[in-house]
Amino acid sequence: MSDVLVVREWDADVFHRRVTELEAAGYIARRESYAIMAEMDPETGNIAHLHSVEMDLQSSSDEDG
Repeated sequence: MSDVLVVREWDADVFHRRVTELEAAGYIARRESYAIMAEMDPETGNIAHLHSVEMDLQSSSDEDG
């Protein structure tokens, strides 16, 4: 059995820092779930990007086979 977290951040630096911290804690990024979605503020026209990835924490029994 595995535990899955979804990391979502508007700030790319914060996103990558959180992913790195989770990887150090034993999580593995599900690369196929990685996405960047552009959103535009209709009033200002400014574009922001939402970064998202699923992180999977494998149990020790999963690693054995």
